[in-house]
Amino acid sequence: MAKIRALIVEDEPPARRRLIRMLEDSGQIEIAGEADTVRDAVAKARELDPDAIFLDIRIPGGDGFEVLRRLEELPEVVFVTAYDDYAVRAFETDAVDYLVKPVTRERLDEALGRLARRIEREQPPEAVARVVAAQPGMPPRVVARRRGRIILLDPGQVTHVTADHTLVFAWKEGQSYLVPRTLQELEDLLGPFGFRRTHRGALVNLAHIASVQPAESGNFELELDDPERTRIALSRRRARSLRDEIGF
Repeated sequence: MAKIRALIVEDEPPARRRLIRMLEDSGQIEIAGEADTVRDAVAKARELDPDAIFLDIRIPGGDGFEVLRRLEELPEVVFVTAYDDYAVRAFETDAVDYLVKPVTRERLDEALGRLARRIEREQPPEAVARVVAAQPGMPPRVVARRRGRIILLDPGQVTHVTADHTLVFAWKEGQSYLVPRTLQELEDLLGPFGFRRTHRGALVNLAHIASVQPAESGNFELELDDPERTRIALSRRRARSLRDEIGF
């Protein structure tokens, strides 16, 4: 198995150097980068696209959960912290492991074994994403998948949502993302953010409607402002409830 590329997020230099030395000595980890603040961690994670992030919880600019909250794509997560206050919360999110400083070689090896097995199985950290996406006081994010990665979509950037039998897709800039929810669940979640049902199999973000075109049998088509200028059918029954909102 190739080495796991990891980003180390730790604001205390001695602790960071010790963890890096232990990871390098394991022979399993390639250090992709280091960060010591929320802002730096987010920037490095986006730039380096690591397989995993060894993440302290209490860091300048917020906390480890805030780092994850700002990322569109989530790596595997191993929490490394001096505090055990967040252990239950971390394991509820299905993080790979939760290490309390000072980290022993035995515990680190155990965590690395879990990490390797998780990556080999290619199981996206979806539970982590769900908890991060629902942080109190923050707008919701749509947890989705694309090419084996977990993506956190900003509802404002999603143009529409479609259902194809049992599969549901959110669309952003002409690209589709698989969402492990029902269309009804997404309608309940996104309704307060301007998403409306246009027919049985689609939701549309009203903010991304470019035009409304008449169609056959008294129905309509909504043209969206995405790169594909996607057209979504709007049933006559649904049109009646949308007229007041979008003024056509």
